Amino acid sequence: MGFRDKILHLISGDPVSVGLDIGSHSVKIVKIAHTSNGPLLLSAGIHVFKEGTIEGGEIKNRDELINAITSLVNRADTSGKIRQVNFALSWSHGVVADRIHLRSIKGQPDEELILTEAGRHSPFDVEDIQLDYKILKKDPKSSEMEVLLVAAKNQVMQPFLSLLQDAGLEAINVDVDTFAIANAYLFSANPQDEEKVICLANIGQNVTNLTFITNGTYHSTRDVSTAGSYFVHSLEKELGINTAEAVAVLKNGAEASGNPDAYLRAIEEGAEELSVGLDLAFSYFQSSDSNLEIDKLLISGGGACIDGLAELLSHRHNIPVEILDPFAQIKCDPKKFKEAIPLDISTTLTVSAGLAFRKF
Repeated sequence: MGFRDKILHLISGDPVSVGLDIGSHSVKIVKIAHTSNGPLLLSAGIHVFKEGTIEGGEIKNRDELINAITSLVNRADTSGKIRQVNFALSWSHGVVADRIHLRSIKGQPDEELILTEAGRHSPFDVEDIQLDYKILKKDPKSSEMEVLLVAAKNQVMQPFLSLLQDAGLEAINVDVDTFAIANAYLFSANPQDEEKVICLANIGQNVTNLTFITNGTYHSTRDVSTAGSYFVHSLEKELGINTAEAVAVLKNGAEASGNPDAYLRAIEEGAEELSVGLDLAFSYFQSSDSNLEIDKLLISGGGACIDGLAELLSHRHNIPVEILDPFAQIKCDPKKFKEAIPLDISTTLTVSAGLAFRKF
């Protein structure tokens, strides 16, 4: 713990951060204390809001979303102390990222050089966006830099910031969901995987985000249109049931379907469709970086625990497939958690966990 952290601890206890993830059908929250022994999980929760509240990344029912956020925040901290949160924009809506290579110029600050170059790379008008960057690599001898640029459209970001304000919250950090997923992975990663090429697949309701990690560093992100809703529709067709029944079956597995064979056919169809998208994304990734092979696939999000999916994907792609548990290496407050969070819940909290792991 650094000097600043020690002073904060003496004054008000361990620093605390909160990650708030607003998805397409639910809000998730994770509250973490940053102790001298590492992160400590204080609280976590999920609130599912009414269908149609958010569509295509756009807020359609503001009052419902504010109610969902305030209800969840109040449950996560009954003392009412949560006011500042780390929030994430969706990679799939109004956010672009690019990796560029630059050479430092003597006498010119790197930030000035990077932001000047960023204006040339952004597909949006620079007056309509927020720009940020991270230097991924820098060679002190050649002054060559590899920089990750991120641009977010104001018209996408501002409605969410305004909504949080009306919910009594302040976004002290605005991140991107795929970066938060990468952060969650790095906190829970097996040390043996540090030099491997990892693909993180967050299976949401309407889209699957693929994030590639090479040697423990973010590389790139791709979207696959096949996601949880595809599996729901497959179950509706195979079992002759409605959407609500299909969602329940998807949560409870093959035995809950009453027809395990039909369930397996539906999941196989969905897994194959998802695999086609994975193949295309893998090919694009390999063509962009010296034909690197994917060593492991980690799945997260609401669709990660679909019964049989991990095994089907592993067989189809001939690589290990595991479900990402963002709390695998994190201690829980024993006063708040009597037992470990079930994997089907913890993996749904991956984005909010990755946000909460960011200290300030």
